[in-house]
Amino acid sequence: MSLKFDPDDSLLNASWATVLLSERDVAGQVPVNFVTTSAISLRAACFGDNKFERSAAEKCLSNLIAVGYRRFDIDLYWSTEVRQWLLCPVSIPQNMHVVTASPDATPTSTAAVSEGTVTAEPDESSDRLLYELGPYQCSDDFDLPDLLDVFHDYFKVTNSDLVIYLRYLSLNLHVAADPTSPDKPASTVTGEELPIGTERASYVMKDKLGSYIYDPHQLFEDRRDLNDSWYGVDDAYKPIVQYFTIEQDAKGVQSTPDGWPNPKFIQLAAERRMLVEYGSVDPQLDDYDLSEENEVIFSPGYLTTTVQVSAADDGSGDSGCIYNADETDIASVNASWAISNRIPLPRNLSDDQTLRYISDLVINLTACGITPTLNDTLFGDTADNTPDPYRNLTLSSSWAWAANQPIDPTVTSDSADSDDLRCAVMDLPDDGHWHTANCSMTRRAACRIDDQPFRWTLSTDPLSYADAYNNACPRDGTAFAVPRTGLENTYLYHTLLSQSIDLIDPSSDDPLLHEVWIDFNSLDVETCWVTGGPGTTCPYTSDPDQLERRTVLVAAVAGIVICIIAALTLFVKCNANRRNSRRNRRVMQGWEYEGVPS
Repeated sequence: MSLKFDPDDSLLNASWATVLLSERDVAGQVPVNFVTTSAISLRAACFGDNKFERSAAEKCLSNLIAVGYRRFDIDLYWSTEVRQWLLCPVSIPQNMHVVTASPDATPTSTAAVSEGTVTAEPDESSDRLLYELGPYQCSDDFDLPDLLDVFHDYFKVTNSDLVIYLRYLSLNLHVAADPTSPDKPASTVTGEELPIGTERASYVMKDKLGSYIYDPHQLFEDRRDLNDSWYGVDDAYKPIVQYFTIEQDAKGVQSTPDGWPNPKFIQLAAERRMLVEYGSVDPQLDDYDLSEENEVIFSPGYLTTTVQVSAADDGSGDSGCIYNADETDIASVNASWAISNRIPLPRNLSDDQTLRYISDLVINLTACGITPTLNDTLFGDTADNTPDPYRNLTLSSSWAWAANQPIDPTVTSDSADSDDLRCAVMDLPDDGHWHTANCSMTRRAACRIDDQPFRWTLSTDPLSYADAYNNACPRDGTAFAVPRTGLENTYLYHTLLSQSIDLIDPSSDDPLLHEVWIDFNSLDVETCWVTGGPGTTCPYTSDPDQLERRTVLVAAVAGIVICIIAALTLFVKCNANRRNSRRNRRVMQGWEYEGVPS
């Protein structure tokens, strides 16, 4: 039986659909290589107990998808015995005598493998066997197609524009150990032992998810003629061209040697949902020719630029932050596919303190333009059994709104102002996170310089939101704008801090001095945040009730809208020289922390 997308019901919460949708949409035209996300090692999150059971893996992967992880590092093991890509590090025994334990037998952690005999137990959740192989317990016939079935089912049930999010896979290739020697390194695989034809990982990926994958060939074709690809769609789906190099031939055809499409193009125009790369490849597979694999899978490391980062004891970044006040050119701020290296977990802390430390680090890395990667099994438990700590961390990778924001005008206690809480400001005491505000208030406005992502200035006069859009920005080449990524947000925040105290003062009690308009509003539909000024319409529907019904219904069924817990009030400092806020306290500590379930 195929595995399904089947997360825990407790994770299916649509309360914060607006947060996810608005953050996805505001970054929708930034090339995907500059959009940070949340990444996790499947080995650590689902198999940290060395138990590779199909039903548990189904639940674990479903939970990780449901709580919002977008990128998965997956370890695959080629078994020369069963000629399959397994999730278990040891090959499933073939042509050996299997001693089946009684159903109520207590599992052991060590295999009884000797002289051609192996112990197995019935898998209580299926009709399969669970083999005891050294330190591992492995379901028979648990392989790559099973894993992809979960993604396939998830894609089928999340086919609304409101809930489509890109996923990324990084496949690390290994050789499965011999079942008679499960603790010893695997042998080198050569010649006919190597995968061929339909056994190749690329074939399996194409067979299971081919219609959902944006592949290397599509990227090559799109890059060679931008006029007919990324430029040939609706304006809302076109990329922000300042992020990549553009060349033009004598016939006027534009191309790019290094550009990537933006999420809106991939998700909504090309109707694709996934990108796949090879990560690491073990020396035992040196003869495996990956050049034949590039039909649907990118070459090793193509979607990865590892950034060596380190962290202080409080979870703030000591080094590796991509933000640099002295560098504002895209060519100098190399954040393309930036992903953190593994950060060791702190010692001598309680579970709650450890989770808060990691959360602060995730917040910090995201603000620095780096995708944080979780490579550890949290507190010795996997996400099928205890998903809450894993959920708390992926929530920390959200970068835009402050705690309890955006305020829902329909439930605010101040009914007199409820209809006007439809515009967004950057709040400096919240270290650059966003708040809803009355659109008729007067504030200064954030202005982007020459369409450059990391160059900002501030309007000199305070105006209402509508007037700010029309004539706030001080000179030619500047325009009222909104940050579209965590790194853009950090650059704007630091730009504002550098302004004269007469214009900006984060320590002031006067909102005029610590709030700044950004071009983001929900004036058309209260649950739909858009950029482009007060006249911009919601791209999904003009009926607010319909939008709300669709958002809640699809999210509840699909389980992909995450509850952003009252979180992320302030950024932690990106560098040691980050300015203190009004309260002279460490930032991003004020979120409603759930702690580690007992």
